[in-house]
Amino acid sequence: MLSRGLRAALATMLSRRLINEFGNLNRAERSFMLRVSTEDFFNYVKVEQGFIYDYSPDERASFYLEVLSEREPLKLAHLLDDWFSVWALKWRQRVRLAMGDREDESLVEKIRRRTAALQGLPIIGEAKRFALGSLIRSGEVCFTNLLSDSVVRGALYHMLNRASSPEEVKRALERNPALLLDEVIKRVRSLVKYKGPLVTLKLEIALFSDEGLMSLGFW
Repeated sequence: MLSRGLRAALATMLSRRLINEFGNLNRAERSFMLRVSTEDFFNYVKVEQGFIYDYSPDERASFYLEVLSEREPLKLAHLLDDWFSVWALKWRQRVRLAMGDREDESLVEKIRRRTAALQGLPIIGEAKRFALGSLIRSGEVCFTNLLSDSVVRGALYHMLNRASSPEEVKRALERNPALLLDEVIKRVRSLVKYKGPLVTLKLEIALFSDEGLMSLGFW
């Protein structure tokens, strides 16, 4: 994980870029976008530097960024600039704002509940890393944790809908884990081709104060 000092340095650099790109943001908006962008940049480094399939990708990426921050800060700034220009474009392309409506259960909540029983399978972690790498290499660098998780859950949901029971899917994946990776590839390709919003931010009324909160949904 990122050290406190490195996280603070990235926060300073990203906050400046967020304000320059998106104008004045209140504290809740800035805090939320800063958290998402920090996670996305960290994931980008893991993929672009080839750490994603290492034994300890987080530790290797953290060490790499620490070295850049201490020894080559200009290189880190250029790396961040190149990534951020794409990230900001993807935020505008992929993120839609909407007032939250909690009366009806959303599709994402149904998918999460339906696929929960399969989350403990060994292939799930590999599938999420695979989805993350595929998305980032395809230019989808915004909301990478949410999108990679949703791609894998969507693949599992599709397999569950074609099977007679969750146990049938579990047995199939234990025999042939590549079945899930094949479904992930299909969904990543479909997602990349789609040019509209992928993430809906359901805004609570409280968001419009500095102490506001925001909840996420995959659209």
